[in-house]
Amino acid sequence: MTFAQVNNDPNDANFAAYSNFDFVASKKVFFYDDFSNTLAKWKVIEHDASDEVESPGIKKINNDESHWFKTPRKGLFFPVDIKKLPETFTIEFDMWADIDKMSEMEGGLNLIFVNTKENREEFSIHFDENPQIQLDIHPSGELLYCIASKENGSDERVLARKEIKNGWNIGQRHRISISRNKAHIKLYINEKKFIDLPNGLPQKGTYTFILSTNMWGDGLYFTNFKMAEGLDHSNQLDNEGKFVTNAIYFNTNSAQIKPESWAALSQAATVIKSTQGKITIIGHTDSDGSEESNLLLSKKRAEAVKQALTRNFNIDAEKLLTDGKGEGVPVDSNNTSEGKANNRRVEFVLTK
Repeated sequence: MTFAQVNNDPNDANFAAYSNFDFVASKKVFFYDDFSNTLAKWKVIEHDASDEVESPGIKKINNDESHWFKTPRKGLFFPVDIKKLPETFTIEFDMWADIDKMSEMEGGLNLIFVNTKENREEFSIHFDENPQIQLDIHPSGELLYCIASKENGSDERVLARKEIKNGWNIGQRHRISISRNKAHIKLYINEKKFIDLPNGLPQKGTYTFILSTNMWGDGLYFTNFKMAEGLDHSNQLDNEGKFVTNAIYFNTNSAQIKPESWAALSQAATVIKSTQGKITIIGHTDSDGSEESNLLLSKKRAEAVKQALTRNFNIDAEKLLTDGKGEGVPVDSNNTSEGKANNRRVEFVLTK
């Protein structure tokens, strides 16, 4: 199991493929797990435990630095403390498939949104009569299946289905992005929108979510699981003369901007172009690492954002100043993974 090598040049993100990507993560992170410690935040139920199937747990994948949750081949899993979902939110995570073990039979990784249940451990999509929607992400070799379906008792409907040849790049992580805006459900894999259902959750009510697997094969992994509340597509400075985003992503301990940051950069570019005067781009980090290294990293990241804006959005470099505050100005606690995710942000401040 190996990963394809990635380029670490901070000014060489592959933005071209993302030029039509319109997903912007919500700002207020209420759940985040990079699986660096344990599975303590998750309830994991394995339905077919045996010596022939690798058990679920936190794994390393050769040359990749991340910690990955290897899902059960068949089972349920969900964040224990996230029982009720807001009406507007986003979910993001990185996913990797061991193609040598995957099969096109049965299913892949399923995300199920269902009217709140008292006991998620007893959930069965085939027999539960609560309104729900299921999103199935199923790589098999280079073929990618992506299906949205709805079941209510014996009534089953396929709402959307795509089967794309060469849709899954073997040996690479893939970014999964999902948004809910009341009834509207969207799902993206990397830069491509696969599911767009304006009436995906038509019935009002409080929803929770469950992840499940029912695979013929095996070998699905995910990490950097992030949930955030609210959908903020503001293209203006706030009352304090700021525009703040934590949806510009960087490689760990690097100023390399990830390409999925395109939509957030585009949003920032619109703000800058509509503003008279200069803008100072300020980078902020969490508290991992030393204060000195974080201060330097935040300054490098602010400069990388400036370079991305001038190169890709025709922003005059003279209009942009850069600075970095490191871990010195947190907006949330650095004692939790969610707080750290909120503290990793970029601010655009009107400079008078």
